[in-house]
Amino acid sequence: MIMVIFAVEKIMIMNKHLLTFLFGVILCVQLSAQNNFEKGYVINNDGSKVEGLIKNMDWNRSPSQIEFKQDNSASSKLLSVDVIKEFEVEGKAKYVRSEVDIDMSSDDINSLDDDEKPSFTKKTAFLKVIVEGEYTLYGYSNENVKRFFYQQEGKTEPLVFKRYMISGSNVAKNNTYMRQLQALSNCENIKASQISGLEYRESDLKDIFIKFNTCKNGDYKSFEKKTSNSFFHVSVRPGVNFSSLDLTNGKGADIFGSDFGSQTNFRIGVELEYVMPFNNNKWAIILEPTYQYFKKTEKDVPTTTILGETVANRASIKYSSIEVPIGVRYYAFLNEKSKFFFNASFIFDVPVGESEAVFERYQFAAEKIKIGSSTNFGFGVGYKYNDRFSVELNMHTKRNLFGSDSSVRTADYKNFSVILGYTLF
Repeated sequence: MIMVIFAVEKIMIMNKHLLTFLFGVILCVQLSAQNNFEKGYVINNDGSKVEGLIKNMDWNRSPSQIEFKQDNSASSKLLSVDVIKEFEVEGKAKYVRSEVDIDMSSDDINSLDDDEKPSFTKKTAFLKVIVEGEYTLYGYSNENVKRFFYQQEGKTEPLVFKRYMISGSNVAKNNTYMRQLQALSNCENIKASQISGLEYRESDLKDIFIKFNTCKNGDYKSFEKKTSNSFFHVSVRPGVNFSSLDLTNGKGADIFGSDFGSQTNFRIGVELEYVMPFNNNKWAIILEPTYQYFKKTEKDVPTTTILGETVANRASIKYSSIEVPIGVRYYAFLNEKSKFFFNASFIFDVPVGESEAVFERYQFAAEKIKIGSSTNFGFGVGYKYNDRFSVELNMHTKRNLFGSDSSVRTADYKNFSVILGYTLF
């Protein structure tokens, strides 16, 4: 009995301090993780090349500045587009500064104008090098537009594409970029139909520029994002739940204030994870249908009548459910094989089977209350090795099994889990 009480107290302490633990781990990871800074170089305005480490943000938009340091022991500094002409994260990404005409016309279908001509704005920006050679392809993007440029014989020009409105609600396209590519092509192996079938997107334009460069056996360099082979993963996640349940019934003037204490039970879940293809695969969306339960428990609650007689009352609970947490996950990489992760989830709980609470007052008919669906939040921290094996500590906020519409009854369910995981693919 003493051991049980001790175990319950330990679990309660763990629940109270898990958030503090999470913040501590996050701080340690921030201090120790070094994967963001990668080998590269910058070229200053005077043409000097400085090798060092660049914080690789896996830029989804064209940056206006980068974080750079000369070695791991040095302090980092921000370098803007005004002070460097070029930078490269070795083999992964390269940007060059250029003053170009950028069409700032909206691509949003609800904001298209009726002018076929591009709305050019002269801007000095970092252009992403997509293909580098005799025929060089650049890209530029911000929160509103995505544009492409080409360079030949040292001159950088925009590849023109614009969607615009005609006849009130019909969308037309200015496909000038196709004529520009036709004019660039001097290769007999590239047919006009290959160019006319191109979409204005990076993958199509990259392929054609590689063909332009290889047609005459020219050298070229292509910058590839090194991403995981798959963005979708399925994991089996068994574990142990340390759960507690406290039942109250306001109608009974506290005679059914029944604390059922803590239980240690098995849980099993199947996690579906989609890793977002940006920011170095650090963010993911997770969904994990999970079966869990609280074993049927009965508790006698003796009370004294107004006549001084001690009578027996009883409360019992039986509860099992399918939890469906949906949330986000953040990965903090330690090295190529090891990483921490942090979860935040919104949980839908759907009871299964005969999940109910029963109140039996002395000489009164039993009162049964069906356990309904409810929601709460979950927070977790874990470690994953080799993209295959994982362990996680997960804490749920309190959940009322009787639902929010029950003003006189509550069933406060608390849960802390230790979860092992194995990623199938």
